[in-house]
Amino acid sequence: MFDIIVNGARCAGASTGMLLARKGYKVLVVDRATFPSDVVSTHFLWPHGASYLNRWGLLGRVLEVTPSHTVVNLVNEGIPLVGTIPEELLRQYFQLFHGNDSGIVQRYCSVRRRVLDKILVDAAVEAGAEVREGFAVDELIEENGRVVGIRGRTREGARVEERARVVVGADGRNSFVARTLKLPKSDERLKCTFAYWTYVSGIPLDMVHIHRRGRLGLGLVPTNFGQHMALVFGPSEWGNTFRQDVPGNFQKALDFISPEIGELMRTRGRREERFYGTLDQAAYLRPLFGPGWVLAGDAACFRDQCTATGMSHAFRDAELLSTALDEGFSGRKPLEEALKSTYEGRRRGQVASAYYDFVCTLAEMRPPRHDELMLYVALRSNPQETNRFIATMCDVAPVADFFQASNIFLLTDVARENSSHHAIFERFEATSRAYLQNPFASPPSAMELAL
Repeated sequence: MFDIIVNGARCAGASTGMLLARKGYKVLVVDRATFPSDVVSTHFLWPHGASYLNRWGLLGRVLEVTPSHTVVNLVNEGIPLVGTIPEELLRQYFQLFHGNDSGIVQRYCSVRRRVLDKILVDAAVEAGAEVREGFAVDELIEENGRVVGIRGRTREGARVEERARVVVGADGRNSFVARTLKLPKSDERLKCTFAYWTYVSGIPLDMVHIHRRGRLGLGLVPTNFGQHMALVFGPSEWGNTFRQDVPGNFQKALDFISPEIGELMRTRGRREERFYGTLDQAAYLRPLFGPGWVLAGDAACFRDQCTATGMSHAFRDAELLSTALDEGFSGRKPLEEALKSTYEGRRRGQVASAYYDFVCTLAEMRPPRHDELMLYVALRSNPQETNRFIATMCDVAPVADFFQASNIFLLTDVARENSSHHAIFERFEATSRAYLQNPFASPPSAMELAL
């Protein structure tokens, strides 16, 4: 009999198992995968994600083999914004969600899942959790309306039954736990991005570079093995035409979004792996807990990759959930009350809901509005607000704080004097109309028109 069974041993699952094992609970973590192994992921950790690892004593293991930086480079329609995540805002974030701000770091990194997930699984084992790799759960055990355990098969094919006080579904967006319990999705947002990425060597750029032009975006960031992850994304309705010639359209998109990066990739980059891709990243919410079960990570809530916050949020879930379960198991609170207040209350609070809306709006990949461009112009001359904008984009600072009407009015009022210096304003209406055309369909292409 275990206290906790966790189905899923990656970011949310292995972390939850590790934290609860460190508190002295009897924990079983199972996953059909074996480690090390990769999984579809942006595998980016913003500073709050890295801070969780630092709080848990694991960041050093990651940074031994993974480059990290503090400066972020954002370019929107040729308007560059360079900044960092302020320590003060990181402290406010951890005080808000967890009541303490220990272990804060301002560094971010892009760590491959074959590296990170293995570190997390090993840490769970070191903490005393039992981890079974290659274990496929095919049944939940329910008694009197309550989940009390699992049945599944080992990698050798042996049939196994295990029981626990709570079963955690940390098994991703296609969660077996959620599907078996027939948990509904709510607040679904079907407009999202397609994304294709690969890994290249020979790129002499440090820090993360995130560019947007029209309805397309790119990301370029140093990762493990001396490589960069190169990512292109756009509105999901363009995905099927993009996939008809992934290598050609990938380079075409790079040239359109950032001619400088396009040229660098063409002349200096050497692709080391195949292209990976996804066409559907529709967002949703699911119920977080019920009799004998809890969901965490992407099983509970999924958002588009456009802000690359999935792993950082999985770590947030793990810390909130382990705290709530400890409150319930120790008797400090009734278990349901602990899950309701400490986990669901913070996980689904006003701040989290506003960020969900923010990401889903970004994921529609609409052409930038005139007032948005004016905001970027204003931020160029205001480093403090640029830092706060970047912190808002990655969910360190509350969306409502930055985008309150008075703040935006003051910023854009300053920008009006400088807007004439940027080419995007010269033919704004014509350019915006051209951006609406699919650049990967021919003829004619919006990309060719805009160029």
